[in-house]
Amino acid sequence: MNRWIAMLLLAFALMAPVGLVAQPATDDQLAAQYFQQGELEKAAMYYERLFRDRPSDHYYQQLLRCYMGLNDIEAADKLIKAQQRRNKEEPSYVVDMGHLFRTIGQNDKADKEFEKALKMMRPDQGSIRRVANALIRVNENALALEAYQRGQKMLKDGQHFHYEIANLYAAMGDVPRMVNAYLDLLAVNEAYIQSVQNSLTRYMDLGRADDRSELLRTELLRRIQREPDRTIYAELLIWMYIQQKDLNSAFVQCRALDRRNDEGGGRLMELAKIALANGDHTTAFKCYEYVQNLGRNDGNYVLARIGLVQTRYAQLTALPEAAEADLRDLDRRASDVIQELGLNRHTVDLLSQRAQLKAYHLNEHADAMALLEEGIGLPGIDHSTRDRLKLELGDVHLLRGEIWEASLLYSQVDLDNKYDVLGHEARLRNAKVSFYAGDFLWAQAQLKVLKSSTSKLIANDAMELSLRITDNLGLDSNTTPLTLFAEAELLRVQHRYDEALHMLDSLSALFPMHGIGDDVLYERHRIAYARHRYTEAAGYLEKILELYPMDILVDNALMELGILYEERLNDTEKAAEYYQRLLFEQTGSIFVPEARERYRRLRGDHLPGSAPAGPPHP
Repeated sequence: MNRWIAMLLLAFALMAPVGLVAQPATDDQLAAQYFQQGELEKAAMYYERLFRDRPSDHYYQQLLRCYMGLNDIEAADKLIKAQQRRNKEEPSYVVDMGHLFRTIGQNDKADKEFEKALKMMRPDQGSIRRVANALIRVNENALALEAYQRGQKMLKDGQHFHYEIANLYAAMGDVPRMVNAYLDLLAVNEAYIQSVQNSLTRYMDLGRADDRSELLRTELLRRIQREPDRTIYAELLIWMYIQQKDLNSAFVQCRALDRRNDEGGGRLMELAKIALANGDHTTAFKCYEYVQNLGRNDGNYVLARIGLVQTRYAQLTALPEAAEADLRDLDRRASDVIQELGLNRHTVDLLSQRAQLKAYHLNEHADAMALLEEGIGLPGIDHSTRDRLKLELGDVHLLRGEIWEASLLYSQVDLDNKYDVLGHEARLRNAKVSFYAGDFLWAQAQLKVLKSSTSKLIANDAMELSLRITDNLGLDSNTTPLTLFAEAELLRVQHRYDEALHMLDSLSALFPMHGIGDDVLYERHRIAYARHRYTEAAGYLEKILELYPMDILVDNALMELGILYEERLNDTEKAAEYYQRLLFEQTGSIFVPEARERYRRLRGDHLPGSAPAGPPHP
């Protein structure tokens, strides 16, 4: 019997520490929960117990916040004095006492306490930062600034607090001093360039030209003139111009830096890519021409020669109707560059672009196919590039109406790349071929696998096509409406827009009440967009929202409308409206992350950013 009693006592003894350890954790959670909910009396009760058992600085601060929030001045005073007795050398408690006096309106006493804390600073960075951070915590930013300024004078080894001072100026709304402090930081240590860029983005809307950005630009130009050998200011100015999409001004600065430092055009090549991505063909031309004219006959020269042709291609294909003479001139330029540089890994993309020019804009399908076959047969070409060219060759076959030849090429790429995105793309194209041919069940079988593709775009396209087939076959197994739609879509893919519209008209006339109506409207939108008729394209999408508010294409329509109004119709207010609708009405849509990002950018969201305690690592 005694043995069993001993075992029970041992079990209770082993369990006791667990309970003792678990209880404070529970109190901690309850204290934090009550504090967050604003129930400060309950939070104070738990923090008093926690602070009594473990007098950490965290529990002290939380308990002091509770007392201050409850306006319990006596309890706050008693708590601060107790902490001061524990550590007479800690200035942050002196700051807390000053804050208490400030709260009850005794400003003279508050100023004395703050001055006392400032005098307690020792000549080392840690001590100076502790005082400054304590002052920031109680919203005494001007005094925190004074702490850093005094600290800089105290330190004799050249240490500085430009980053902290700049952030304090920002928090105080003093933009001129903020800008100068950030630039002073770069003068001391250029490795902080990324930190400075991040901070400027936080405190200034660099996406537009206003008084703040003009102040930054003026100060940068002044420093560039004063210190022409220091490139960091010019680099920051270039970055600012790029944020504002003033790429021509960025080009002027890049060119000046390149000439001064004999950089070989590398900076201009990077700017050309940015300009091309933003549709600024003029600036891209200037960049590539500058590098080409350097005549160095190096890697940048080769890429500049190619870039000039690619920029012209982007410029012409962005037009609603490019002149045939311009298109043929572009074809000759591409041919000349490939002949000059030879067909190799650098020029194979240019060959691909030339094939697209012939196939889609000059209606020279046979020539396009010959070019792609030449690229596929290029010795030493990497596996993925060869298979990408095969997909493009399949697309040209599809353009010519040779759907089974296209399917054969897609199948080859699918088999060679079963487990990566290129293979999934090939299978999706093959499924579309089956769809165009009216073999809907076989298309469904291929799409089923693609719904789990690692590429969200491929998975989404597969899901949409699969749902279109499922929704429109109908219980009566009447495939005629879907067959007519598939034929119309193929005509659109082949750029036979008038014939596609005629087919869609016939479909709507024969089956006016069929559920495929939203797909017909979406297809009309695609044709209008391809013809650069953006207002007409938006009209079809708006009809989808009006007539088919519960169908699967609603999120597509909302997203496309937002992009149309933002990028093509220049109505950012309407764009933001559609992005917002998508966020609230289509919460499960794949487009939600992009819509949220675009909506916030249009609304001009900026995190206010309080002054950080210290600088990040450069």
